[in-house]
Amino acid sequence: MGLVASQSAPSAPSPHAVVVLSHPTHIMSHDIPYPFHQNPDLLYLCGFAEPDSALLLVSGSPPPRHRSLLFVPPRDPGMELWDGPRSGTDGATALTGVQEAYPTAELGRVLQQLAEDGCTLWYDEAHVTHPKLHDEFLRPLLEGRGRSGAGLRVRSPRALLHSLRAVKSTAEIQLMKEAGRITAQAFKKTMAASEAPIDESFLYAKFDFECRAGGANFLAYPPVVAGGNRANTLHYVNNNQLIKDGEMVLLDGGCEYFGYVSDITRTWPINGR
Repeated sequence: MGLVASQSAPSAPSPHAVVVLSHPTHIMSHDIPYPFHQNPDLLYLCGFAEPDSALLLVSGSPPPRHRSLLFVPPRDPGMELWDGPRSGTDGATALTGVQEAYPTAELGRVLQQLAEDGCTLWYDEAHVTHPKLHDEFLRPLLEGRGRSGAGLRVRSPRALLHSLRAVKSTAEIQLMKEAGRITAQAFKKTMAASEAPIDESFLYAKFDFECRAGGANFLAYPPVVAGGNRANTLHYVNNNQLIKDGEMVLLDGGCEYFGYVSDITRTWPINGR
């Protein structure tokens, strides 16, 4: 919050609030969800890995009276039978170290109070990460700018957050190194399993398996496994054609390890020569 406060004029020491929304759960078909992937900014700031949540960081006046608040869905035993356990408010504070946790429905009330107190709101309205939470809690506030009093001041925290994330701690560097090590081993084992003819989907599955078996949470992105001329297609992700004897295969892949990812590309002859 000190970095945020430093962006304001000394003559205007108004409180500041940073709002970062989680990602939502995306649905594949009917009630089948895609694997959830958290908004990296929220994960970086507090480590909370559940959907439909919001982080609010509030600077006091005068500093250092800062507050950290996490807004999470309430526990729902019926839904947890389907989707697994959720942290709830008690678990959220215990897991993350955030000072206070409230049900997500309280976010609008808290933001409204901050706006009435003349707070400067730091929110990336140009890159909405959770459309439903944005429409329910942020849009009314943003659309009301200038209609009352001094008006709500809104600034984007994107550049500041990414400047923080660009400087890695020792712990972060170790996580990045481990992601790279896991990926390198997965490449070696995938290469060793290559023979002609072979389906691209087999190499895809082999690489995915070796990354997860090595400790990765999941793949960093859909990999490119392209034999022959298909390697000239930049984002070829069908990965379902036969690689013939004498062809080269290109694999562009990486894994994610506790929020940090690798990205490696290698090309080799499918028959080993």
